[in-house]
Amino acid sequence: MNTTTKLPEPRQSAVTPLKRTAIIVRDMERSLQFYRDVLGMNVWVEGSAGDELPALYQLLGMAPCHTRWIILQSNDVDFGMVGLFEVTDPAPDDDTHRNIDRANRGEACLVFHTADVDGIHERSRAIGLTILCPPVVLSLEQHGVSSKEMTLRDPNGVLCNFIQNLEGGSLGLSNEFPWVRKQAAAKRAAGTRARKKKR
Repeated sequence: MNTTTKLPEPRQSAVTPLKRTAIIVRDMERSLQFYRDVLGMNVWVEGSAGDELPALYQLLGMAPCHTRWIILQSNDVDFGMVGLFEVTDPAPDDDTHRNIDRANRGEACLVFHTADVDGIHERSRAIGLTILCPPVVLSLEQHGVSSKEMTLRDPNGVLCNFIQNLEGGSLGLSNEFPWVRKQAAAKRAAGTRARKKKR
């Protein structure tokens, strides 16, 4: 008896893969200390605006104010980015009703793959971030997957999960972008060719 279930044909999506996650930050410099300095993300674009660009504060649902923004990316990939938005003059009230020691219902979480979850843990502790769970091994035996993961809150209280694949199983390894590995291999090959030419 054949019990294979045929998956439905994928339909054309009306949206792209997730472009970026925008975070309304409490302190831009402290947020940069985490996303740029701890995680090593690159600044893609930055700017600021006030009354001359009312659409910006309108899109945030704010009264007239000044907004500074910095969009960061991993390597030079233009999706999955993190946008930091600092609102001042006036700054909005700080909502403090959530529990910071655990995930909350209705709360979003940023998920990153990494080749060095222990390094992120150490650097995040060094700058005093709230660690919900230090690196722990999570195994999904049904998929043959094993990973080392941790969860923390960024300087704004945003929940972040970091995954370092140990065994990929049926899902494959995702610690780095495949094209980044290809770029690194191409650079090494180019360097080897250049050295051979000099001989």
